[in-house]
Amino acid sequence: MARPTPPKKRAKIQVLDVVIVIGGIIGIMAFNRMSIARLQRSLPNANNQIVGEWKSTRGPEHLVFRVDKTISMTVPASPAEDNAAPAAPETNGPAPVTGKYQVMQGGKVAIQLMNGNKYTTTISAGDPEKKIPGNPNRFDLIDSATGGVTTFERLPAPPASAATTPQQPSQ
Repeated sequence: MARPTPPKKRAKIQVLDVVIVIGGIIGIMAFNRMSIARLQRSLPNANNQIVGEWKSTRGPEHLVFRVDKTISMTVPASPAEDNAAPAAPETNGPAPVTGKYQVMQGGKVAIQLMNGNKYTTTISAGDPEKKIPGNPNRFDLIDSATGGVTTFERLPAPPASAATTPQQPSQ
């Protein structure tokens, strides 16, 4: 006949053990959050790099990226035929096509215009430490439908003093 096994003693969970486990979990979460925040600060912010006015290097196309993730693209109307009657001169130029843009990982930018056209580009400042060339004031816009590439350059910002200083009334 087999001997009966003695009942096992339950180990008591001490309050100190619970505090150590919970403290360890919170410590790991805090360390991960700090690491993610450090990584976010070290990556370039493509949204800050793209906001502003851009003009095509080969034509009159004009892009305006805004902070609220909207974009407007002005493309001039095609020239009229020589034998056609001259159109009325446009004082304001053609109406811009509006749309939205989205900045993705790695500085990639996707553009969706209201007329259905889609474009992509990559904004890159380069990395001088790794000798990676880049120009934050220039990008190639790729038309998703045709694969055509148009190069855009940033227009210089207007002087801040002229835009913010009110004119004095003349007497």
